[in-house]
Amino acid sequence: MVNAQEYIENNFPKDVIEVNAANKDLEGHLDLSKYPNLTKVNIGINNQLTGLKLAHSNQIVWMSIYGTRIDDFSFLACMLNIQTVYLSQSGEKIGDGPGNAYIAKAIRESCQENYKFQNSLRQSNQTQLDQERKKNSDNSQRIKELEQHQIKELYNITFSNSTYNFTNLKNDIIRLKFQELAPQVRNENANLVQLIFEAKNKAGNLSSIVNLILETQKQIIQNSVKQEKLSSQIEACQTILASSLAKEELQILLNKQIEVLELEKHLESIQRLINEH
Repeated sequence: MVNAQEYIENNFPKDVIEVNAANKDLEGHLDLSKYPNLTKVNIGINNQLTGLKLAHSNQIVWMSIYGTRIDDFSFLACMLNIQTVYLSQSGEKIGDGPGNAYIAKAIRESCQENYKFQNSLRQSNQTQLDQERKKNSDNSQRIKELEQHQIKELYNITFSNSTYNFTNLKNDIIRLKFQELAPQVRNENANLVQLIFEAKNKAGNLSSIVNLILETQKQIIQNSVKQEKLSSQIEACQTILASSLAKEELQILLNKQIEVLELEKHLESIQRLINEH
């Protein structure tokens, strides 16, 4: 037995218009979808050939699958130009014989109608898609124009005596944000220092454990060490401090540290923007 796909690919180039592989002891499923120029296909008398696939909207006018085990005829839906087909089991010729011509004609016309419908549907879908894209593009443009107008309004309110300039507005906003954030960072840092001082007083001889917990959490936030390992370390420290420092008090301290670290990170990013300009 010969693998049908390998035989066809080894003996027929993709642009061939005729495939004659009758009585070649072929087996398996045959995919001819990459042979769009075929007009005649003869793969009859191959009793182990079990399936066939054709190129969509192919040019085939004559085909024989007589003497094969092909029993799925869905490939007929791709045959817009078919004139004659020899069926797989009986060898019955559809198309030329008396009383059978209308069958091939019906297959051909059905395929052509289906192709026209599918093509019309694709064109309709493409038109709708183009319209939707244009609508989205128009909406995006309107949003941009609105945003630009709002920015100009903001600038005019803030700097009424100056001509609008986006770069200047951006720099002024960065500067104002820095002026707002810097004292907030200082205040929250002072609160954190106070909480640390109180926690260490309560911890007494175990005050170094407070430092260890804070440093461990800082590493977690900065992702410098595996979080699982550090989380276990924090839990161990909390257990050690349990007799002198309530878990709730320690959590307030840790939350404040997170808040301060995030504020400092934000302030640093703003400072970098200022330095760039």
